[in-house]
Amino acid sequence: MNDHACMDRIRSLPIFAALTAPSADSALKSAEAAIRGGLILIEIRLSSPGAYRVISDLRREHGDAVLVGAGEVVTSEMADRAVKSGAQFISSPHTDETILGICREKGLLGVAGALTPTEVVRAWNLGAPIVGIAPAGPFGGPAYVRMLAEIYQDVRLMPSGGVSIDTMRDYFRAGAFAVSVGAGLFSSADVQSGGYDRITERARALIKSYKELSTDSHG
Repeated sequence: MNDHACMDRIRSLPIFAALTAPSADSALKSAEAAIRGGLILIEIRLSSPGAYRVISDLRREHGDAVLVGAGEVVTSEMADRAVKSGAQFISSPHTDETILGICREKGLLGVAGALTPTEVVRAWNLGAPIVGIAPAGPFGGPAYVRMLAEIYQDVRLMPSGGVSIDTMRDYFRAGAFAVSVGAGLFSSADVQSGGYDRITERARALIKSYKELSTDSHG
């Protein structure tokens, strides 16, 4: 699946499920719980043990029905390994021209991290299809994203850090193209204790909230 097809899939349900887990087993089970809840964009953060294997396992199990990517990619070597593991998108906490180049070369979607207006413009000018705003919550939340969206109207912004069922709608109303939900979906207690049903329930709640927002905006 090329980056254009990925972008179409993201537009259909622009909620990234960003997962950090203490083991490969808990990561795989937590990701599967989110998928059972209906989420289709799964980001496995590479700080999780066995992350590359989890990406490979999810890709083998779900094919193109679910987009599986690597998060917290901070070097070109990590990006190359993620590609070899089957990642369909690459997300970095900063903007790295080399990593974005790897994404273009391999036909993958690249998310470049930024925070300040200068960083946002640099990421966009380097060709990042989506610019991640992190940590959005501590840096002004939806109000800050709204300010960026009003100034940089062509930039696809994706806030992360502090996004939850309670704040997600506010970010979309502020002009976010997509959101990345981490602890607001994968609570550390549930990931560590096997509370996978609760992860599934939160995934369904996120989708329900987004669909209600979409209905309201077209009503």
